[in-house]
Amino acid sequence: MKPPASAPAPAAPAHSGPGAGTPHSLVLALVGSGGDGVALLGDLVLGMAARQGLYGMMVQSYGPQIRGGESAAIVRLADSEVLYEGDQVDLLLCFRLRDLKRFQGALHLHSGSVVVMDREEGGDPPEWLGRTVEPPFRFPFARFEDGIEVEGPPKNMLGLGLLCRVLGWPQTLAEDALRRRFGHRRERLQANLESLATGLAVEKFPARPAPLGKGTGLFAETGNEAIARGAIAAGLKFFAGYPITPSSEVMETLIEELPAAGGRVVQAEDEIAAMGMVLGASFGGVPSMTATSGPGLSLMTEMIGLSSMAELPAIIVDCQRAGPATGMPSRTEQSDLNHAVYGGHGDFPRAVLGVFDVVHGRDIMYRAMLLAERYQLPVLVLSDAYIAQRRQIRDAETTQRPAPQRERWTEASGPARFDLTAADGVNAFRVPGDPGGTYLAAGIEHNQEGFPTADTTTHHRMNQKRFRKLEGIASETRDWFRTLGKDGAPRGIVAWGSEYGLLREWTAAHPDYRVFLPEIIHPFPLEAFETWRRGLESMAVVEMNFQGQFHRYLSSLTDLRGVRRVTRSGGTPMTAAELDRYLTEATA
Repeated sequence: MKPPASAPAPAAPAHSGPGAGTPHSLVLALVGSGGDGVALLGDLVLGMAARQGLYGMMVQSYGPQIRGGESAAIVRLADSEVLYEGDQVDLLLCFRLRDLKRFQGALHLHSGSVVVMDREEGGDPPEWLGRTVEPPFRFPFARFEDGIEVEGPPKNMLGLGLLCRVLGWPQTLAEDALRRRFGHRRERLQANLESLATGLAVEKFPARPAPLGKGTGLFAETGNEAIARGAIAAGLKFFAGYPITPSSEVMETLIEELPAAGGRVVQAEDEIAAMGMVLGASFGGVPSMTATSGPGLSLMTEMIGLSSMAELPAIIVDCQRAGPATGMPSRTEQSDLNHAVYGGHGDFPRAVLGVFDVVHGRDIMYRAMLLAERYQLPVLVLSDAYIAQRRQIRDAETTQRPAPQRERWTEASGPARFDLTAADGVNAFRVPGDPGGTYLAAGIEHNQEGFPTADTTTHHRMNQKRFRKLEGIASETRDWFRTLGKDGAPRGIVAWGSEYGLLREWTAAHPDYRVFLPEIIHPFPLEAFETWRRGLESMAVVEMNFQGQFHRYLSSLTDLRGVRRVTRSGGTPMTAAELDRYLTEATA
């Protein structure tokens, strides 16, 4: 087998997007420091685009500092849905030149790009950005006294005015957006309106008209918001969690919206306590979940095993970030897969799902609730920073489905809570307080009634019973996957999670490739995968981590001899140009 195609730093792409068949789009890069309001500016632009029927998405990049570190927002506006921000920037708006160096390898210009920079700061764009035909347009974003920057008009509002000029958007659209956001703060609203007018007043500015909008009923939400709202729609009634980047907005959204649906939210003192609260609520018959990131998932691991042993339904959303320990909290990676599938002591079943994009975030939570409640086990949902904090314009939600229900015990269900004879390993759920609902739920191995036992034969039979749940899940989820490209294409790519957005556009430009992406990772839809791979001349597994965790996992399920690994860590999403290069290197 050839070694994995990987690289420590991405090279400049050769083109601005995946290729033919991509939507008509425009990519904006907004760069500054923490406190400049870069994220707010991108959010306003995206909201204004949605109101005009445009699709689009925004991804953020920022350092670990609370304030003063680098900050960037990449906004792609398009005439149809996009899930990938593109490889090259059409317009770069930079408030502070020194912040650009923090994004080397992540931002690239083309010859026709427009660059807007601060006039007073001076300096030229670094060579690694790429060269443009037109020189940078200079604008006085900052005010200096004796060489020191002092407070002035809000830079992001000046930038909003300039962007409206560039994109050809009317002033009234921006003013309305500001009134919606700041209408309750009159002084700030007035200052922002004045700065907006200053930016709009600039003459002789290069134009880059935005695509024409075609959508109706569009709105923007982040991946974390979609996951929270999807959980509410699926019947969630209790959430406990502890804030951690990049998952915190799941809890923040639920704090605002779950009470109206009859649910409750608790911010626990730590992740261990949060998971304990989730299991306690589930023991009481309440659909429950938590959300965290890698470090928090490590702390929850013992209680995830308790969820499986005591057969208590629980959903754990893991928004992956880069690296072990503290790692890089604000960067993205797909490196928690091993932990999700294998993490924990002893043998215990769990299901693992992967999120494709913001829109999928709502649907995946229904599926997670379905599996958790029906099979009474922990369900891990793997998102990542790229999806979690991406804001995406999407069509209005129209799907309405009845919330999944766990089977509750009645006298006709039989006497034992953990009866060994259940064909699918699932027993009717007893709820304390219901008639006949009292039973012992313990983390120690137990007999059919829940009482502790050290009998080795019972332990083995209980393992058999609990793992029969995976057989039922595998049968029920055999079509939980997506494919891209033409069925007869000779080359194949297998990937999961957030790689979907890139591959959806990339495949349109590479007709000799087809792609398989599982929606459920464990248990893996192996039969569908084996059918899909028939006739392939070559295949590669593409993922965002260093070890090739997905490749190793698949290798434990089927023969992957000769299948290449295309892996990269580093904390930034893979680009189309990188994928081109890695696949070429892997076949050289």
